Amino acid sequence: MKVLDAMSKRVDSVNVSAKVKDVSRLIFVHKINGVPVIKGKRVVGFLTERDILAKFFPSLHEYIQDPVNTSNFEKMEKKIAEIFDLTAGKIMSGRPVTVHKDEPILKAQSLMLAHKIGRLPVVDNRGHLIGIISKGDIFKALVGNRLKKK
Repeated sequence: MKVLDAMSKRVDSVNVSAKVKDVSRLIFVHKINGVPVIKGKRVVGFLTERDILAKFFPSLHEYIQDPVNTSNFEKMEKKIAEIFDLTAGKIMSGRPVTVHKDEPILKAQSLMLAHKIGRLPVVDNRGHLIGIISKGDIFKALVGNRLKKK
């Protein structure tokens, strides 16, 4: 079975210039944990809840410069307006793991296991985003579709 047979063709994605506030709204409303980031039609990154939440915490450099103020958790929460104004391209995880539509679905599962991720953007021969495949999609295709209904 190929990735194309099990993937979801409806995939939420954002452009590199999308504001984090808009990306957060998309993640929240659609009850997903992240989205592919595209430039044109090519996948250039992936932005997750984890990436957004990480921006609340100081960088190592910021912590070294001011350990007292940067470890104030209440003050960290006030960074939300600043974080919302960032673009997806600024905080996305670059070099995203993708899978080609014609690969076996167990290769997709293997990539997810190796990279400790739960979904992969699916690309065509030109590297354009055409879908997304999750562990749930693979489980359904391999296991769920073979269970006998009683």
